[in-house]
Amino acid sequence: MKRCILYILLGLIVFFIWDNSMQNSGSSDGFSISFAEAFAPIVNKLGFHGNIWILNRIVRKLAHLTEFTILGSVLYTILRRYITYGTVIKTIALGILIASLDEFIQLFSPGRSSQLSDVLIDTIGVVLGILLVKLVYYIGYKRSTFKN
Repeated sequence: MKRCILYILLGLIVFFIWDNSMQNSGSSDGFSISFAEAFAPIVNKLGFHGNIWILNRIVRKLAHLTEFTILGSVLYTILRRYITYGTVIKTIALGILIASLDEFIQLFSPGRSSQLSDVLIDTIGVVLGILLVKLVYYIGYKRSTFKN
């Protein structure tokens, strides 16, 4: 049952990522600018008094990072069940493939463009997801050995 849930979650994450790529620039900007406007008072209190469009760009890049961190953690969790050697490299490779397809889809969305920097940010997100899962497994392992 747990395996089935992970596969469904993986499919939903990839669907979410690629669906966002299919949005035109107006819809995409409108969605992220609403987050930027919501966070503006908070970042102003922290001393950032920049343009809302700069904050919007930061929000968009953090969205890439977050999406692919989640993707990397789920993908790594699934792959480590079946692959004993090179799981990290294979997870990163699949993450890069999904990120590249994401950017390719954007080429066909009105007003959108493809950026290599986004693939790099997405790859960093996948690596963070892998590290997060490894940390959780390590903590679980330490707790189980500490009890014995």
